[in-house]
Amino acid sequence: MGVRMPPPQGGFYLFPNFEKHRSAFAKRGVANSTDLCEQLLDEAGVALLPGVAFGRPASELTARLSSVGFDGQKMLRAAVEMAGTPLGEAFLKKYAPNIIGAVAAIKEWLA
Repeated sequence: MGVRMPPPQGGFYLFPNFEKHRSAFAKRGVANSTDLCEQLLDEAGVALLPGVAFGRPASELTARLSSVGFDGQKMLRAAVEMAGTPLGEAFLKKYAPNIIGAVAAIKEWLA
């Protein structure tokens, strides 16, 4: 999608950077992380928090994405049962469909 994503340091959060899309966003009236998050919510139905809320420069096109839209106990049990087997996209579709849906909505919105 052309979005940079630093590896997560733990927890349930990702911090995508949408800078590569700055010129396309400018045509849509997106100039900062708050604009980005407001348009994502209004147009794609995906809620992110703007990077500025976490000390990033206001003009930076970053956001925080929470990945807690799933049943953690159910997912953990399934992962333990699959020990030694890679957990791929099918696993995520089954146990974290809200996250898969949100990422698909962001991808469509970016297109």
